[in-house]
Amino acid sequence: MIITKTPLRITFAGGGSDMASYYIKHPACCISATINKYVYVLVKKRFDKKIYLKYSDNEVVDVNSVDDVKHDFIRETLKFMNIDYGVEIINWADIPTKGTGLGSSSSFLVGLLLALHTLEGRYVSKESLANQSCYIEIEKCKKPIGVQDQYAAAYGGFNQMRFGTDVNGGDYKEVKGFGFCDQDLRNLSDRLALFYTGVTRESKEILSTQQKNLITNNEVVSFMHRNVIVADKLSELLMGYGGHKDIDAIPAAMRENWDLKKKFAGSISNKELDNIYDRALTIGGAAAGKIIGAGGGGFFLFWTDNKKKLRETLADYPELPFVIDKYGSRVVLNMEQLSW
Repeated sequence: MIITKTPLRITFAGGGSDMASYYIKHPACCISATINKYVYVLVKKRFDKKIYLKYSDNEVVDVNSVDDVKHDFIRETLKFMNIDYGVEIINWADIPTKGTGLGSSSSFLVGLLLALHTLEGRYVSKESLANQSCYIEIEKCKKPIGVQDQYAAAYGGFNQMRFGTDVNGGDYKEVKGFGFCDQDLRNLSDRLALFYTGVTRESKEILSTQQKNLITNNEVVSFMHRNVIVADKLSELLMGYGGHKDIDAIPAAMRENWDLKKKFAGSISNKELDNIYDRALTIGGAAAGKIIGAGGGGFFLFWTDNKKKLRETLADYPELPFVIDKYGSRVVLNMEQLSW
C-alpha cells in the first residue's frame, strides 16, 4: 500500500501566462507557493483483476477494460503507466475538490502518478512528475489549462516558474526557489489569509475563453504581457539581488495582478466577488487581494497585517488557515514489500 500527499497552491502573479497559447510565443513567468493543505492518494495492489476506485464516486472495472473508467485522470494515468494488474485507488483532500482554484485536480494527478511509480518500484524526479502530469492533463484529457499547477504540486515551495520556447523551437520549463528560510515562510504565512467564497465553479469554461482570447484578442495578449512584467519585477525583488528580499512588494503585485486578471475573460469576477474584495480592503484593512485560480469563485487570498480585523469583516466567509509548505508531492507511507 502506498499513500502520497500533494500540496495545493496559491498564486501571486503571472497566472495565465503558463498556458501554451501564450508561452509558445512569449516568455512566461509565474509566482506561486504551495500550502499545507493536501490531496491524498492511496494505491494498493489487488489479488484479483479488478480496478477499484473511490473518490467522489465509486467505480469497479476489469483490468482489461480500462477504457471504461469514467474518471478521465485515472483512466489515462493507468493507460500511461501500463497497469495490467488489479489495483485499488482512493482519493481524499483537505478541501472541496472541485472549483476551488487551489489546483486540486493537478495535485491529485501528480500524487496519483507518484503513487503508481512508487508501487512499480521506480524513482521519478520532480521534473518528470510535472512533465508527465502536464502531458496527461493537457494532451490526453484535453483540459484547457496551463502548466504551473503541475510544477507547483511536484516541486513544492515558494517559486518563480518560467516557461517558453528555446532557440531550437522546443519548450523550456524552469522552477527556481527564492531561498526563503523557515522563518521567512512563517512570516509570509502570517500576512496571508484565505477565505472561501462558497462558490464552486467549472473552470473549463473560463479557461477556454481565456485561452481563445490569448490567441485572437490582441488587447488580452497585451494585458498578459503586463501580467508577466509584474511577475518578473516581483521575482527580482524577492530574489534579493540587491541584498534584501523585499516581501513588502508582494501586495502591490497582487493588486496589479488582480486588476489585470479580470480583463482576461468576462467571467473571472462578479458582483459578489467584487463586494468581498472591496469590503476586505476598505473595511477589513487588507492591503491586497485576488481570487486564486481561474476565477468566478473559490478562494480569495488576502495580504494583511491585521488578520483579526479581516476575519471580523469577512465573518460570513469561512477562513482556511494555512502556512506555506516547502515540500512538493511526497510518499508518506510505503508498505509495498513484495512483488506480486
